[in-house]
Amino acid sequence: MLRWGCVLPPGFTSRSQVCWGFTWNHEYSRLNVVIKIMIAPPWIQNLFRADFLRSVGLYVMRDRLVLVRMRKNFLSLSLVEQEDRALPLGESQQAISELTGWIAEDVREIALKAESESRERAFKQAVLSLLPHFKAGRDSLFVCVPQEQAIVQQLFLPLAAEANLSQVLEYEIERQLPFRREDIFYDFVPMGKRGDKIGVYLVAIPKKSLASVLGVLESFGIRPRGVETTVTAMANFLLFCKGDFLGSAAVIGGHENDWELIGIQNQPNGWRPTPQLLFSHWVPQSGWAQGPVRELLRECLERSPELYGWGDVDELFRSAHLETPPYVDLVALGSERLIGGRAITHSYCLPALGAALRGVREAPLVRGMLREQGAVDPGWKTFSRLNVILLALVLLASIGWVASFVVKDELRLRQLEQENKKLDQSVSALRREESELARLRKELTVLTDLDRRKGEILRVLDELTKLVPTNAYLSNFRFRDQILEVQGNAENASALIPVLERSPLLENVGFTAPSNRGRDNRETFSLKANLEKAKIEQPVKPEEKAVKPNEKAVKADEKAVKPTEKTAKP
Repeated sequence: MLRWGCVLPPGFTSRSQVCWGFTWNHEYSRLNVVIKIMIAPPWIQNLFRADFLRSVGLYVMRDRLVLVRMRKNFLSLSLVEQEDRALPLGESQQAISELTGWIAEDVREIALKAESESRERAFKQAVLSLLPHFKAGRDSLFVCVPQEQAIVQQLFLPLAAEANLSQVLEYEIERQLPFRREDIFYDFVPMGKRGDKIGVYLVAIPKKSLASVLGVLESFGIRPRGVETTVTAMANFLLFCKGDFLGSAAVIGGHENDWELIGIQNQPNGWRPTPQLLFSHWVPQSGWAQGPVRELLRECLERSPELYGWGDVDELFRSAHLETPPYVDLVALGSERLIGGRAITHSYCLPALGAALRGVREAPLVRGMLREQGAVDPGWKTFSRLNVILLALVLLASIGWVASFVVKDELRLRQLEQENKKLDQSVSALRREESELARLRKELTVLTDLDRRKGEILRVLDELTKLVPTNAYLSNFRFRDQILEVQGNAENASALIPVLERSPLLENVGFTAPSNRGRDNRETFSLKANLEKAKIEQPVKPEEKAVKPNEKAVKADEKAVKPTEKTAKP
């Protein structure tokens, strides 16, 4: 088998805030439906995970076949079945050499063919014995193969290729691998941006390597939904066990002859965090003790502080002459994550569980599903049938909840209208009383104003009584807005003006119309005067009100009017 190594470039450690929105993910060529909010309630996120599914994971190793069956009831995952069957290793080459005496190179072709047939028969018998443990026609089945059977190569492409990575890789794959596109199953796993490049891990496996496995399954009417390697299977299992894990972590483990080391980085990006593959290494057990491999191990552990293990991790570090760092056992972590009380019996069940997670829609790392040329890109199915039903129920419940407020408001409004009708008579009576009260207040205001002004009017009348001579008569008297208007007749109307001007209450005394002398030799007059407000408001002392006799009586010579003045006309 071809085994390819890879150089591990440094990864990212920055984290971005969680955003929700409708975004088109060009790298995965799919529509991710997300909502743009800073914090999403957990029940909203879980709503899209809810389903009732069954899935089977089949892990095909050189010497063992492992089957696990998972069941998802709404949001709970349980382990239903876990079975393993031993596969005998072929020894046909050595047996033929001992029988014929030929050297091993002479019978290599015959031995390989016999070994393939023997392995195929053993695999077929193992699958036959596993058929009672799952429903071939109803359960989704996913196949997982060890990383040693695949080619995992690191590629760096221009950022312009991020929009259509699948198409770019179809053109680049023959330049990067010694196979034609039609002879391999392949896919890629994102690594994220590395400077001005975008990195991907190209995962490929020759169809010849899977021909016997797929052929045997096809003979039993089983068509696998997909094939992946332990790289993505273990990454998905770790992400499933950690739940809301963010950051980077390393997974190390394996069995007997080979060991695997992968690094995962989970970054927040929309509805679900975006997982990326930091590094992936496969090394035979004998290679761990070598110096370069130990340095590579140290470098990977430095980049990923959290370490998770499966298999005999302690033996791995002892063989590399290194002290075993603290790590979390994925077998125990997975048993805690699954419900139902059925614990994981052995570590080699973990890759099968990681593959089965795809069938129950719990695989965060959607890429890495090996496919042939022209096959539809695998992707995370945002909505299942149950999700659509649940979403419809939630929408109906939301509409009903909103409508309930409208109905409640309408009922309350009708109740208030009925209560208002009962109060109409009382309200009408109160309004009549209010109108009557307003009228009475208005009358009270008028009377109060009259009462306040009564003193002013009396003082003005008193003043006029004292000042107007006895030979003058007043026919009209009008007092408004501090203005006094009087009409009457006198023997000499002009003499009234200086008399009124001497009053401390009046000012600006003058005629408002010309005076006329009648047949009785008396003049009609119309006078106007302003009242000095300050003197009106301040009561006059008794001694100030007194008028001297000589001021009260008008002398005869002042009353006498010259003939020329009497005949004067305006």
